[in-house]
Amino acid sequence: MSGAILGYGVYIPRYRVKREDIARAWDSSARGENCAAHVNEDSITMAIEAAQNAVTHSGVNPSALDAIYLGTESAPNIEQSAVGAIAATLGARPDIDMVDLGASPRSSIAALKSCLDAVAAGRIKSGLVIGSDCRSASPGSDLELTFGAAAAALVVGRGDGIATVEEIYTYSTEFRDTWRSSKDNYVKIFEPRYSREFGYSRHVAEAAKGLLSKAGLSVNSFQHAVLQQPDDRTPRATARSLGLSPKQTETGFLFPGVGDTGSSSLLLGLAAVLDKARPGEKILGISYGSGASDALIVAAGPGIENRRSRAKAVDRYCANKEYIDYTTYLKRRGIVKEDAAPSRMGLPPMSPLVTREMRELLQLIGAKCHGCGYINYPPSERRICIRCGGTKFDQVSLARRGKIHTYCISYYLPAGFDESPLPVIVADMEDGSRYRALGTEMKPADVKINETVELVVRRLATEDNTNLYGNVFRFPR
Repeated sequence: MSGAILGYGVYIPRYRVKREDIARAWDSSARGENCAAHVNEDSITMAIEAAQNAVTHSGVNPSALDAIYLGTESAPNIEQSAVGAIAATLGARPDIDMVDLGASPRSSIAALKSCLDAVAAGRIKSGLVIGSDCRSASPGSDLELTFGAAAAALVVGRGDGIATVEEIYTYSTEFRDTWRSSKDNYVKIFEPRYSREFGYSRHVAEAAKGLLSKAGLSVNSFQHAVLQQPDDRTPRATARSLGLSPKQTETGFLFPGVGDTGSSSLLLGLAAVLDKARPGEKILGISYGSGASDALIVAAGPGIENRRSRAKAVDRYCANKEYIDYTTYLKRRGIVKEDAAPSRMGLPPMSPLVTREMRELLQLIGAKCHGCGYINYPPSERRICIRCGGTKFDQVSLARRGKIHTYCISYYLPAGFDESPLPVIVADMEDGSRYRALGTEMKPADVKINETVELVVRRLATEDNTNLYGNVFRFPR
C-alpha cells in the first residue's frame, strides 16, 4: 500500500487544564496538562478547522476532493453523519463519498487506510482524512487525568506530495479495554494496568515487528517514530522495548502538553514530525485502540520544506494557550451545569429552513449585486439587493477575516447560552462585506474597534440533543 500525503493540518484548542488541579480535587497527584475544548467546541468544529488548515497546506481546491473520511469516538450523535457539516463548510461537492468511522481511538488510521485504498483503486483522485476527538471521562477517574481534545487532518491523493505512506501492517485480536455503550455518558476502562500491558504494549509491539519484517527494515531505519499516546509512561516504555531511542520519539511525543487526544493522537504526532522532517527521512507510526494496532511507514518527500510556510505548525498551537481551573473545565464539558431549562429556538436545527440554508451559512456564501457590487447575505433570503434594489447576483464566498466595526457585550443571557459575557460583533471583512456574529474566547476588555478577527465554525446551540453550527468571531491564532 502506498499513497501521497498532499498536505496536513491540525487544530488544538486554546484552553488547558493542569492535571495537578484535577488530581488535587480527588486527593491525588499528576503532572502535565490537557487540552480542553471550549464550551462551543466539539469533534465536528475541531475537525473543520483542522480540515481547513490541511486543504490550505495542500493547495487542493475543496471542490476537487472526492471523499471525506472522519475518524472519531466522540461524534455528537450516534445516528447522524458528522461529515456533512465539514463538507458544507469546506465547499465540497455534493457527489463525494462521506464516511464516518468510530468505535476506537485508531479510527483515524482506519479512515486513512480506506482513503489510500480508494486512491490506489482509482475510485478517487484525492480525499480528506480527519481524526478528531473530545471524549469525556467520569469525574475522579483515571481517564479524566489524561483525556485531551484536538483534531488533525491529511489530504491524500495522487501526484507529488510532501510525504508518502509506503507500507501499513495491522495486528488485531479480540482484546477489549476502554468502552462506552449507547447508555453511557463517559468512557470506561476495566483495569488500566491490564489494558496497558496486554492491550497497548502487546499490540503495538506485534504491529511494529510485523511491519519491520514485511518491509525488511529495522528500527534504525527510521529518523522519527510516533506512537499512539494514551498516557505518558506506556508509549515511552513500549518504544524502549522496540529499541527506539528518545531522539527518534521526542519530536512527535505531545502527550505532556495536550493529553490523550484519541483518534487524532497519531495524526497529531505525525504532523509535529512533518513540521520538522527533512526530505528522505522515514517515520514509523503506530496506532492503537480496541484491540487493534496499525504500524505504518511514512517517508518525507523532496518538496516538504518548500510547502512548510503554508502550514500552521503544531508548536504554534501548543504555545498559544490559556489555563482554566477544574471547576471551569467541568462547566464547559457540561458535567456541572445550572439546573435551568434552555430557551427553545424559533427554528429547530432539524427544520427544513435550517437544512436548506446550512451550506451557505457554514461556507459563508454571499450574493454580489451586479449593479452596485454590494454583497448580500444570506443569498437564499436576499432576492433583492438591500442597497440598490437590483435582482441580478453572482455567488461569492465571503472573506473569513476582518476588523471590528462595532460591538456590544451581552452580560445577561437566557439559559442555554453557556458562554457569558457574550460579545456581539459587526466586522468589516477583507472583501468589503460586513458581517455580524457572536464572539468566542474573548474577554470584554480585549474587544476593541479595529481589532482583527476571524470567523470559525462553532456549536451555536443544542435542542433535542441536536446541534446547530454556525460561524462566530475569534481573535486569530
